[in-house]
Amino acid sequence: MNRLAFLAVCFVAVLFLFACGSEDENQRRGATDATKADAAATPPSANATLPAARAPAPAPLPPLSAEERTRADKLVEFSNAATSALTEGYYALPDVLLENAREYLQEWRLAPRPHARTARRDAAARRLTPAGGLFPAEAEAQLAQSVKDMSKALDSMLAEYRALEKYVADDTIRDDGAQGKKFVQNLRNAHAVFMAARKSFLETVEARAAQAEDLLLREHPLKRQIVEARKIFSLFRQAGDLLAPEEPDGTALEQLRGQLEASLALAGRPPFPAAPQVERAYRAFLKEAALFSQKLAQGQREGFHSRIRRELNESVARSREAYNAFVRAANETENIF
Repeated sequence: MNRLAFLAVCFVAVLFLFACGSEDENQRRGATDATKADAAATPPSANATLPAARAPAPAPLPPLSAEERTRADKLVEFSNAATSALTEGYYALPDVLLENAREYLQEWRLAPRPHARTARRDAAARRLTPAGGLFPAEAEAQLAQSVKDMSKALDSMLAEYRALEKYVADDTIRDDGAQGKKFVQNLRNAHAVFMAARKSFLETVEARAAQAEDLLLREHPLKRQIVEARKIFSLFRQAGDLLAPEEPDGTALEQLRGQLEASLALAGRPPFPAAPQVERAYRAFLKEAALFSQKLAQGQREGFHSRIRRELNESVARSREAYNAFVRAANETENIF
């Protein structure tokens, strides 16, 4: 979730709380009405026992201390910066290199190698380095090791790609593409190492960022919608991991798609305690996110060829744009809640 987007939604939380009852309150009212209806429809019994006293409503959670809020903010900020660094720029190169290699095997033409400047690598690595004390020492060491493993794997991929470029450019070689296939397999192997390191890094960061967001979203009436949006984007990322191999695990993809459908359904469930235009913007996001699930199903039927993979990437980009539009709508209408 975009860091500014997340903070913007949290900024209007107090306005939401004053404007509308929370989802929990609506659910309690619905449960009370259902209980009354059941009581009216049930005939009295001489042996009936008196109903138990209703449990008191849970006391409101204490507000976060300034220290807790600052730490949670920093965790979310780092998570978003790190996720962005791993999905665009230097650390997005492995996916580009592998996709180019796959297309080479289909068309026997190789796209030019993307530029990989040292300055870009260093800047990206800094975005993957948390501030001291933000994570426990063990987790911090694990994150640093994951960054080293990713960098080493990417260096290997770039070297293999350069070798493949030279091979393709050498018209004197006549081996029916055997050496080219070997270079592509080496790229696949290095990409698998990169993906494993990236997965380890993101799982550690996402778990702690989720806890931080839960703290920041205490009693927020749109907590369910925001949390499910976070899950949806996490599932997008997991789908990318599953699609990295040449032959994706169909069973795992189907399970993930089931989780995505469940998250979309939960996110779209009423009530939506905000202005109508904010709800429309959120449902536009859900509509875009649902297209990703549809493309996954299409890929399972037709195979995950280059066009399907490209459309999945485009679906993720549109979903992020739609989510940020939802946040802008919330900001623009904050004065009328």
